[in-house]
Amino acid sequence: MTITDLLLPLLIPLPTLLSGFVVRLLPNRAHAIAPTAGAMTCGMALLLTILPHHGDPGLFRFDTLSTVMVLLVSFLGAIVLRFSARYLAGDRALPRFLSWMCLTLSSVVILVISNHLLLMLGAWVATSLCLNQLLLHNPHRAGAVFAARKKFVFSRIAEMSMLVAILLLHAGHQTWRIDELVASIATGNHQGLAVAALLLAFCAMLKSAQFPFHSWLPDTMDTPTPVSAFMHAGIINGGGFLVLRLSPIFVAVTISLHALVIVGSITAAFGAIVMLAQPGVKRSLAFSTIAQMGFMMIQCGLGAWGLALLHLVAHSLYKAHAFLHAGSTIGAMPRAAVPLATSALALGVMSGTILVFLAVTTLHWLAPSAAMIPMAFHLILALAIAYGIGRAWSGHRASLTRALVVASGIVLSSMLLHTAAGFLVTGMTEHKAPAWLIVWVSFVFAMLFLFQSMLWRASSHPLGRKLYVHALNGFYVGTLANRLLGRLWPSRNHS
Repeated sequence: MTITDLLLPLLIPLPTLLSGFVVRLLPNRAHAIAPTAGAMTCGMALLLTILPHHGDPGLFRFDTLSTVMVLLVSFLGAIVLRFSARYLAGDRALPRFLSWMCLTLSSVVILVISNHLLLMLGAWVATSLCLNQLLLHNPHRAGAVFAARKKFVFSRIAEMSMLVAILLLHAGHQTWRIDELVASIATGNHQGLAVAALLLAFCAMLKSAQFPFHSWLPDTMDTPTPVSAFMHAGIINGGGFLVLRLSPIFVAVTISLHALVIVGSITAAFGAIVMLAQPGVKRSLAFSTIAQMGFMMIQCGLGAWGLALLHLVAHSLYKAHAFLHAGSTIGAMPRAAVPLATSALALGVMSGTILVFLAVTTLHWLAPSAAMIPMAFHLILALAIAYGIGRAWSGHRASLTRALVVASGIVLSSMLLHTAAGFLVTGMTEHKAPAWLIVWVSFVFAMLFLFQSMLWRASSHPLGRKLYVHALNGFYVGTLANRLLGRLWPSRNHS
């Protein structure tokens, strides 16, 4: 490893890292310096990822995963910094805000290109601490302070779990480097993996707001919208990235992947139900993120690495746009529930099943070497198409033909993207999930489909009205977490 190999990757986070300090010295120019630094970081990421990389990767790594992640993070960071300068124009604390935002972006960039376990942990701690400062942008708000404390506690628990796992991995394999660790596992050395994999899975669950450790995420809605956008689009994906980066460890200890699937499916169902009852757009988006992170954990746990990476990118782009666009929903008329006829749902199920079956069969014939996608995801896609077609026919039967055409396009696009994503991760360790786990995931999403299909009747049924009240309050899991935190970290300003 040459000095050039060591220093060249540092050029990516360097502009925003320097900007984090310069904007404090030149506060009157902060609104121009920080967005420019963000654009430079994005440009450096693009430049260095297309350059050829040879020899020993050293402290930093530019494989497919890190390349996709650094491009995604730097692109979103540049957009959020530009948005922040306009969103907080006139705020006296703008230089401080942009400073911590730049430092947060730099930390995440280092995290995703790291090839060293201790460097990864250090970048993760730095990301969390910088984010904590952004959550405290309004320190006079008791809710914001309490949410920052909750995030702080959950993050420290996650990082302690990761530290113990790293120490166990080093003791068993005598290396801090991820590429050397993966090579050691490939030779059959599984020392320390059992406990380390479970600790890393626990860390991923905490970092990605999995049930029942999720309540810190919706509680951070007092923070400015740019922080929410970057947190939900980039930082929250850290758990999924951790599993993808260290996938050989999880594959060697299959119980850790099973735990991710079970917890992820519960989280996905919980987030999807609670999301529907939230009156505020930001809290609704927060629970949507929780559900999406649960779905990503399912993909990781089933060994669908390509789908997980595709989902990570798609969710990040969508959620960044959703938060930055959230202000335009003020004053919008809520959509009324569409009564779903049984015949419409039956037509939807039949159409969705046929379209997905034809697409899977065709793509398997055209690309037999493509990575096989677990059947549960085909079922989930078919159910999504079924609900869309059933809703379209129930709302306006004249749109049925259009709905079928759109559904066909969605199915074909999804299959093509899934196949392409599979080719991107051909070097990752394969994992074939057991049949009972596939059945479990299929059952959970089938129940969600039935629940959503009957939801329009909820307001007219006493049980439905009770369920709404409980869902509105997140089934009180967050309340319990708040009480525990209040005892651990009392605050006079919080009631």
